[in-house]
Amino acid sequence: MATIALPLRRGSLARVGTGVPLVVGMVGTLASWLGSGWDVSWHRIFGRDTFWTTPHLFIYVGVSLWGIAALFATVTAMAGRPIRGRALVVGPLRAELGIGLIGIGALITILAAPFDNAWHAAFGRDVDIWSPPHIFGIAGGGIGLVGWIAALAPGVFSLGEPLRRLLRLFMLGNLCAVCVFGMNFYYIFASTREAFFYPLLIAALLPAVLAIGTLAVPGRWAATATAASYTAIGLAGYGILAGSGWRPPAFPALVIVGAVAIDLLRARGGKWAQPLVLGFAFSGVFVIAELLRMTFFGPPAPTAVIGGTEQLSRLFFQYYEQAVARPWLSVWPILAALLGGPIAAASWGAGRRLGSALVDDLHSEALAHS
Repeated sequence: MATIALPLRRGSLARVGTGVPLVVGMVGTLASWLGSGWDVSWHRIFGRDTFWTTPHLFIYVGVSLWGIAALFATVTAMAGRPIRGRALVVGPLRAELGIGLIGIGALITILAAPFDNAWHAAFGRDVDIWSPPHIFGIAGGGIGLVGWIAALAPGVFSLGEPLRRLLRLFMLGNLCAVCVFGMNFYYIFASTREAFFYPLLIAALLPAVLAIGTLAVPGRWAATATAASYTAIGLAGYGILAGSGWRPPAFPALVIVGAVAIDLLRARGGKWAQPLVLGFAFSGVFVIAELLRMTFFGPPAPTAVIGGTEQLSRLFFQYYEQAVARPWLSVWPILAALLGGPIAAASWGAGRRLGSALVDDLHSEALAHS
């Protein structure tokens, strides 16, 4: 391994060892983002197809680029490149903590591919996102995105501060998108977004990402910026699929209204910034916003027309029946807001702890100026 470092000066090795992974990783993120939404749309139109569909290739090529980026950064670190930030050392392997998590996330998602094929061979076509191999792959994607957020610390890559923060927001928005993507039919169809379990899932997952955002891109409107990044990413995917004749997913969840409520209370400080207060604010405002949207812009009842259009599964209609049984103009959203408060508070606290462990900006800044 030492021969890799011989032709390169220490400074040039540091620049090559971090610059290349960043470019490769960004390309991979865009490819896997496009492939994920496209894959769901593909299955909605064609059903279960060969593994080698175009959306699958986008997903796994994109994730493979994550793995290549992490491997390249690890090899250069082992060859003498200085670690820029908190290190992850496993035996002879050493790299930045964030880079290591990117590699782990990529490996988990790639291993999900043969698991997925074996699952289909044993049990046939999936009817929803919540199959074990899919959850396995989604978890890998989430770990990888958390790794990118950590890796985009000051001094790890040769970036100006505005661009570094923008890339962190992009990764935070994608992490929100992965959380919503993992919500099964609540991601795919607006008509399944009933007034109880759907808001509770949002409360359990999204405040954690908003909390990480307040540490990764600190500022008064950090949670709002994180939610705005998710909304922009969701709208972009919606527009690309709808504009090209594919079936788009449901409109992005109105996470941004809850994020605004959190930031307004954080600015007041004191008791207003306590996790339980923030949790109830997020849950209550989100439920009100979704109630208004579902009331005034409610989706049409689903149909299942055969012949080149939507072929809906029995499980989908179970979701739709739940939406009918738990309508928004009822007591259900009130219960969701009340139960969602402590759930969102716990999610916020978990996100703050995870962010504190990963977003090591002060340590990275000291290294960058050493």
